[in-house]
Amino acid sequence: MIHKATPIRTWFVVAVAVLLMGTGVGAQTHEEIASRTGLAPDLFVELKVSVDGSDLVVFAVYVTERTFESKISQALREWLLPYIGKNALYVNPAVKEVVGTFPFRPDLVSLEQEGKPAFFPNLSDWIEITPGFLTGGSQVNPAGASYGVGSEGILVAGDRIDPAQPFTLVYQGTKARLEISKKAPSPPAAAAPREATQVPLLAQVTDVGAELTSGEFSSTRVASLLGLDPSLVGTISVGSRGEELRLVVVQVEEGIRQGALRPDLLATLEPFIGTGAVMIWALSPSGAAFSPWQMWIKQTGTNYVFFSTSSFVELTEGFLRSGRVEARSVLAGLVLLPSGVRRDAPFGVFYGSAGVTLPNVPSQ
Repeated sequence: MIHKATPIRTWFVVAVAVLLMGTGVGAQTHEEIASRTGLAPDLFVELKVSVDGSDLVVFAVYVTERTFESKISQALREWLLPYIGKNALYVNPAVKEVVGTFPFRPDLVSLEQEGKPAFFPNLSDWIEITPGFLTGGSQVNPAGASYGVGSEGILVAGDRIDPAQPFTLVYQGTKARLEISKKAPSPPAAAAPREATQVPLLAQVTDVGAELTSGEFSSTRVASLLGLDPSLVGTISVGSRGEELRLVVVQVEEGIRQGALRPDLLATLEPFIGTGAVMIWALSPSGAAFSPWQMWIKQTGTNYVFFSTSSFVELTEGFLRSGRVEARSVLAGLVLLPSGVRRDAPFGVFYGSAGVTLPNVPSQ
């Protein structure tokens, strides 16, 4: 399922505090909050605590692939994606009043699980989203000052909890139990071979990873290597924290049959040729974080972001869930375009803030 991006900064459905602390609090059941946010009921909890005369609500969401099938903003998506598989919780405390001193203290959060010692996070276990989150800072609710203030952070638990077993979030003695369902994300809807295609992906190049992570990384050079019309090929290079991620972007149209792609790869791509699909190869000279969930599409001023695994097809194992591409290796997969995107008109393929337009018209 694909939804158009909205301008909301980060908070789920403007702010869950609107649901929990607005008129008719008693009517806002866990299931109703799930319906409003699009979150599966097993992925989140809400704690209500009275602190210094203020009613503080702490909303926490377990970060997994299913989290991204909710009504989550593009900005928050980019924050949370790197923490899939790290037993992380998105934490959004809020109060209805606009206050100068925010009564939330991350040092009072703990996690409990039977058979494990209680986990009392230190500052290094938290990722600050809202500036000042760790020191009581807050921001006015994106819905307006009448809805109060809140803040956001990410708690990374790592191996301190086992998500296969129930665990409890504790704040100042108030507890909420999380029991993460073992339900897997929805399988891709497209009828296509599910076996991962193994690299090498090119008929005449043994080590694709080495070839594409050394020397010039341009659409012209890559198109030449793949034996494809340059209009079908784009490149994206992203640098972060001293790492370089390189993405090869190929529009899966009729012309790919005349290139240098291996026959087994072409056989896998056959059902997708001309249907509105883009092939992505992720590489890195030294290793880099990678997640296809950071990809989005833009056409004629409309942004499309991805909320379901049905938007992707793995061509190599780990493309969807590994979270990282190792040095000189290749992760390959398909991004399936939404029906709202016209294939006969240019569209942008983005990874974070970097992107390329297809069909690609190389500069003269």
